[in-house]
Amino acid sequence: MRMGILLAIAACGGCYHGAAASRDIDAAWRGHARAELEARWGAPAAEAHEAQTLLRYTHTHLQVELPGGAAAFSAGPGHAEGFVEWHAGVVWHTTTDAIVALDPSSTIVEMRGASVEWGPPAGANLHWGAIFGIHAGMGRLDDTGTPLPSGGVYLGGMLTPQLGLVGTYSFVSGTSDMGSAIGMAAGIGAQYFTTDRLSLRAGPAAVLSFSPGFTDTHATAGLDASIAYAFVRHGALAVDLRFDLIMAPGTAFGSIGVGVGRD
Repeated sequence: MRMGILLAIAACGGCYHGAAASRDIDAAWRGHARAELEARWGAPAAEAHEAQTLLRYTHTHLQVELPGGAAAFSAGPGHAEGFVEWHAGVVWHTTTDAIVALDPSSTIVEMRGASVEWGPPAGANLHWGAIFGIHAGMGRLDDTGTPLPSGGVYLGGMLTPQLGLVGTYSFVSGTSDMGSAIGMAAGIGAQYFTTDRLSLRAGPAAVLSFSPGFTDTHATAGLDASIAYAFVRHGALAVDLRFDLIMAPGTAFGSIGVGVGRD
């Protein structure tokens, strides 16, 4: 699990976000109506009427620098010296803007600036920055007939508007007449969004399973795969129905449940 998470975080350091994502969001908005923009972004901070109608959206960032200080002291035969320094904390604000140009029919013809702060039109299959989530539900192993509570987490970042890289961890439990059993998997996977709401994920994983009654332990390499559908979406936040399946030589387990996350 540690290696998968570290690789996904490292990928996120150079992930798809910022200016690259803003350019694609700008393009996605062209041809949409002003009413749709304001329904998603709210009212603009300012409006100007020149050759075109120009709308300015402004996002304010709160920046905080915490108080800090340092001290040192040294002494020897016949001398002693030291110092103490302190600096107060600072709070300030910065802003980023997006400019939207409209034609006479109030249709968006151009957009530029930090549109990533507000996001694309509803339904646009664009995802950027860090992605993460947690899910819980019921699961079972191949040698247990009764499902028990199970779940998992993932963390990573987008490499393109539809393709991401994530570190994953899954925990599945079940029970049978022989007793309870547990399966765990940790790995790294590619996550692909076929639409704004539907995503597929697959990748290698280290798999550890305990047979019913914990009479035997099995550790091997395997495959971790999932499919998720976001039935509720608000901006980059989603609530989804998710199915996870882990397969390895000698064992298989999976779960179905509900998850929440940012993607």
